Amino acid sequence: MSSPRRRSPWIRKPVWALDQHENSMPLGDVGSTTSLDLTGPLLADHLESSFEQESLQQQQQQQPKMEPHLSLFDLITLGIGITIGSGIFVLSAVIAHKYAGPATVLSWSLSGFAAFLSAFCYAEISGRIPSSGSSYAYAFASMGELPAFVTAACLTLEYLVTGAAVARSWGDKFVSWVSVELHAGQWPHTYLDPGYDIKPMATIIVLISTAIVCSGVKESKAVTTVMTWTKVALVSFMSIGGLILFKPANMTPFIPPQFGVNGVFLGATKSFFGYMGYDAICCVAGEAKNARKNVPIAIMVTVSLVSVLYITATVALTGMQPYQQISPVDGFAGAFRYNKWDWAAQITSAGEVALLPLVVLASMMIQPRVQRVVALDGLLPPLFRDLNKHHNPVKGILTCGAIMATLATFCQFSNLNDFVSCGYLFSFSTTNSALLLMTYESPAYSPKLLQFLSAIFHPLALGTAMIVTHVKDPLLCAVFGSIFGLSTLAVTLTIYW
Repeated sequence: MSSPRRRSPWIRKPVWALDQHENSMPLGDVGSTTSLDLTGPLLADHLESSFEQESLQQQQQQQPKMEPHLSLFDLITLGIGITIGSGIFVLSAVIAHKYAGPATVLSWSLSGFAAFLSAFCYAEISGRIPSSGSSYAYAFASMGELPAFVTAACLTLEYLVTGAAVARSWGDKFVSWVSVELHAGQWPHTYLDPGYDIKPMATIIVLISTAIVCSGVKESKAVTTVMTWTKVALVSFMSIGGLILFKPANMTPFIPPQFGVNGVFLGATKSFFGYMGYDAICCVAGEAKNARKNVPIAIMVTVSLVSVLYITATVALTGMQPYQQISPVDGFAGAFRYNKWDWAAQITSAGEVALLPLVVLASMMIQPRVQRVVALDGLLPPLFRDLNKHHNPVKGILTCGAIMATLATFCQFSNLNDFVSCGYLFSFSTTNSALLLMTYESPAYSPKLLQFLSAIFHPLALGTAMIVTHVKDPLLCAVFGSIFGLSTLAVTLTIYW
């Protein structure tokens, strides 16, 4: 007799209200979301037959597991390492010069507030589902496989494409640094930047990162730890130096008339990119010790420390040089040169070139782990779930490195940056919705009301943000902003009440 035919994975019923069954959820590797409650009644209904359930159990048990080895300190280090990057070295100068002037500190504060709200969501839901996979795992548990697969694709944009974008940006900075700071002349541009949007140095840094991650978990963790806290020391040096050179006259007018309040909000949308990365902690929750406790703590500590570093550095930058003269390319280094601190400019430039690749390395660590979680659920080929004898997903790492190197070498940074922003927006929104769907229930008279309200909330919020930041006419901004804002508020109150 033939085995029962399995339904399409895209129409599996979602697993609802997992928080009511937390006692049945393991705290170990939990590489796949289907291992969250494999014998419980929720996933039993999720499967079409007992034959399919037993088959899935056997497949999960046969897979080698990634043992918990990440302490709270390791999680915080990873979060800070992947979060602090172009935000502190590039975005602060760009926002100050083009959008908000000295009020850039308000832009970072507003985006930091939004980042805290989202971080609270990640912290709460990661305590309920201490599983690897981040937004993918949360979407699978609350919405089903199709939304989860789409979310996994967005996580790929978030990490793999982020690594490619940062590698490409680093390639440009390295060539400029060798040419200017080391007085190498034009040969770096001739050989290391041949034109046609081809960046050989981006390829090299991706290959180096791939080799480090393939070498083993302990080795990549050690490199990440050293580079992360060296980066924190560099940012602290830049901030302290800027505060020593602080001139109150550079802070006036605080909100330049040509930018206005709209510029502050537009700067906030730009600066939010600098807070992205803390969710990487959730991607390795399956490898964390005491994940249910340590992962939420690591998320909040990471966002808090990053916020303090960003805001302090922004005050220092806008205080030591007039915003009109801040260089969007090398903000802190240019500001130190403006104040005749050439030695500090050299340290800043060298530190940026040396430490920016940490984002590439951290992205290379995270992306194969996301792919492995998806592969364990049968939504990617088995290639991505295989581990070597050292419990390292080498095949996934090599595949990821090849794709990242190709993107970094041939794709323009602006195009990559747009994809990254889309991926982050979708995955953050998915996590927020997943928490709502797992916390609240629709009333009996309208079983789909919560899902409907959650679906319309995000377009309304997006419309409100776009109107506030992009509509220049004050009257139109007030009218349409009020309509979208009140509609969003009404949906929010309906959900919570």
